[in-house]
Amino acid sequence: MSRFVLVSFFFMGWSFYELSGGSGFVPPQRPDPVAVAKAKPIAEPSVTAASLVPKPLLQPVQQPVLLPRNNKITASLPDRPIADPELRSEVALAQITAVGDSFEFGVRVGTPASNEPQIQMASLSGGLGSLTEPEKIPVTDVQPVLPTVPDLDLRHVTASRVNMRGGPSTIYPVVTKLSHDTAVEVLEDSGTGWLHLRVIEGDQTGWIAASLISKKRP
Repeated sequence: MSRFVLVSFFFMGWSFYELSGGSGFVPPQRPDPVAVAKAKPIAEPSVTAASLVPKPLLQPVQQPVLLPRNNKITASLPDRPIADPELRSEVALAQITAVGDSFEFGVRVGTPASNEPQIQMASLSGGLGSLTEPEKIPVTDVQPVLPTVPDLDLRHVTASRVNMRGGPSTIYPVVTKLSHDTAVEVLEDSGTGWLHLRVIEGDQTGWIAASLISKKRP
């Protein structure tokens, strides 16, 4: 075994020698070193409190531009007519005449053909008695409408002692226990043999079997 190992190492060494070139092996020349220039250190910027404050943006102030007044617009407006006193009086008389005609009494002003105003006092028809007061409507006594109270379905416990449960079944827990002749009010009849009841004294609510409660009054 040891001889086989030695022979194996011999063949491996001889193979490496032949593959590397044998007696004609020439080692490669080492390349010349290249000078590397040193980089200059970068100076760190100095930070101050003044440099952290943002500088305000200065905007130029716009000066108002004064435009010349346009006299053409004012010149194109028509002149206001001069007020005519006679026309005003005629309009006023016409308005007073229209208002006076709408009432049974008042002042009537007419304009005859001579353009001289004529004032006539209209008399009251029937005197002061014509001014009748409006008819008073008698106020009847109003009876307050009382809200109707529904009839309460009051019953009592017929058994000696019953359990009031939290639901319409024996699987629900017992809320309280009631004795014989305890007055209760029926809140709901589910039709399943259980009644939703409220105890008159204490306002306790729960469910009891309908067979343990008295029948409904006719």
